Amino acid sequence: MSGNAQLVFVNPDESWTCVDSISWVDIRVDSMVDSIHSYACLLYIDNSKVYLDSVTRGTILGSIVGQYDTAWFGWEYDDHFPDSLYFGASIFGAGSFVNGPGQLARIWLTGKQEGETPVAFGWCILRDPYHPSGPGMAVTTQNGKIIVLGPEIRFGDANTDARINIADVVYIINYLYIHGPKPLPWWFMGDANCNRMVDITDVVYLINYLFVHGPEPCAPCE
Repeated sequence: MSGNAQLVFVNPDESWTCVDSISWVDIRVDSMVDSIHSYACLLYIDNSKVYLDSVTRGTILGSIVGQYDTAWFGWEYDDHFPDSLYFGASIFGAGSFVNGPGQLARIWLTGKQEGETPVAFGWCILRDPYHPSGPGMAVTTQNGKIIVLGPEIRFGDANTDARINIADVVYIINYLYIHGPKPLPWWFMGDANCNRMVDITDVVYLINYLFVHGPEPCAPCE
C-alpha cells in the first residue's frame, strides 16, 4: 500500500442536469490505492437545488480479491441534516480487499431548481484488511459541483460573449489542442452537440452550423 495520500474524487467535477431531469455523478478512487477492505464517506449536497434519488454500489466491489466475493453497501440521507449524504461499504472476509482505480459509488440526482450545488466531502475514510478498525489511510478529496440549467441555456458559446461564432470554434480548438482555458463558465458550454464531451465533433458541429446551415447548437433544457 502506498504511503502517499489516496485521492477520492467526484467525477465529473462539473456536471449538469435540467429541472425534473435525472443525472448522476461518480465517487471514484485513484490508481495509487490498494487493499481497500471498507470505505465510508460523508458528502454535502444542496437539496434546495437537487433531489437525491438513490446511491448505487460502486463497480470497484466487483473486483474483490481474497477469501470471499460479497460485500455490504449502504447509504443514508439524513432527515435532520438534509444536505448530508452518507454512504459506505465493507467487504466480507478478513483477508478480502479491492484495488484502485475504481468507482466507489454512483449518486443519482434530479434537478429541482436552477442554480449550482456543490458535491463536497465532509470526510472520507478508506481502511485496509490489516487495520479494519484503525484511523484509515491518508485520503485527499476533490470536490465537484452540479449545475441545474434553465431552458435559455444553449451550448456552444464557449467564450461566454453571448454570441456563437467563429471565435467559439477557435476557443474550443485552443482548449483541445494547445492547453487553452476550458469553456466558460463551465466546461460543457463547449459541448455543442450535447454528447456530454467536448471534442473535435463539437468543432465540426459549430462549423456546420455557422457556414453550411447545419443545426443549431443544442439547448439541453429547452
